[in-house]
Amino acid sequence: AKAPAKKAADSDDEDDDKPAPKKAKADDEEKGEEKAADSEELTVFVGGLPFSCTEEQLMKDFTECGEIEKMKMLMNDEGQPKGIAFITYTTRAGVDAALKFDGQDYGGRYLKVNVAGGKGDKGKGKDKGKGKGD
Repeated sequence: AKAPAKKAADSDDEDDDKPAPKKAKADDEEKGEEKAADSEELTVFVGGLPFSCTEEQLMKDFTECGEIEKMKMLMNDEGQPKGIAFITYTTRAGVDAALKFDGQDYGGRYLKVNVAGGKGDKGKGKDKGKGKGD
C-alpha cells in the first residue's frame, strides 16, 4: 500500500514550480475595485415597476435620462418581471435625471428610484434588545 502512495508523491506537476506573477495581479485587483466603485455610483435601483413592463419599454423610458451602459431587470422563477431593475448609466447626469422619477406614477404603480448599493436606514442599529438591565 505504501509503494503507490510514494509513487504518487514523486510525480509532481512541473506547473507547481513556477510562481505566479503577484505584482501584476495586485494592480489588476486595484483597477477592478475602482471600476466597481464607479459603476456602483452610476447604477440606480428602480422598484415598483408594473409587472407588465417589458425590458424594452423600461430601456426606452429611462434612456431619456441619459445613455445606459447596462440594464438588468430581475425575473422570477417563471420568467415574469419581479418589478425591480438595476440601470447603470455612463454619466452621473443620467443618474441624477433618473432619480427624479422617484415617487412618479408609472403604469399605475409608484416608482422607487435610488442609487444602488447605498446602505439604507434599516439594518443593525443600536443594541436595544433584552439584556441584563445595566
